[in-house]
Amino acid sequence: MEYEIRPYTEKDREAVRAICMKTAQQMPRSESRRLYLYQTSCDYYLDCEPENCFVAQDDAGNVVGYVLCAADCETYARRFKEKILPKLKEYSKLNAYFARTDVLLLGQFAMFFPAHMRLAVLPQARRQGVATALTDALRAHLTERRGKGILAIVPKKSDAAK
Repeated sequence: MEYEIRPYTEKDREAVRAICMKTAQQMPRSESRRLYLYQTSCDYYLDCEPENCFVAQDDAGNVVGYVLCAADCETYARRFKEKILPKLKEYSKLNAYFARTDVLLLGQFAMFFPAHMRLAVLPQARRQGVATALTDALRAHLTERRGKGILAIVPKKSDAAK
């Protein structure tokens, strides 16, 4: 099967969110955890930096994977605190605490990797070069913008990343 890598558009939002949920390390058991997953793993990027996001689309027009990127860690941290943390606090102060901690941890790598990315591909499209093509598209995009390094965020027990 052939896959097209293209820039994200707003019409891809629900497909990206569905892939985020389907590829989550563990399915959220509560509404607050589901919202936490969306807010921290995809909504920030789709809402605040859509120009740094790409999707893989199959021959039938279905989105089967994505790469989402925050191009600058300092900007990411500021926007996340302004736009995402207040939403998280509304439904769970504990989730907001965890999200804030994650943002602080990313900041420790900012000198070497000012950008970071989140990558997900549905199982049926894995091992076909989709993740590599998505990463290459993002790398070319960041190179044009003079990006200096990117940190990949991969779950600790990701079978897909092996």
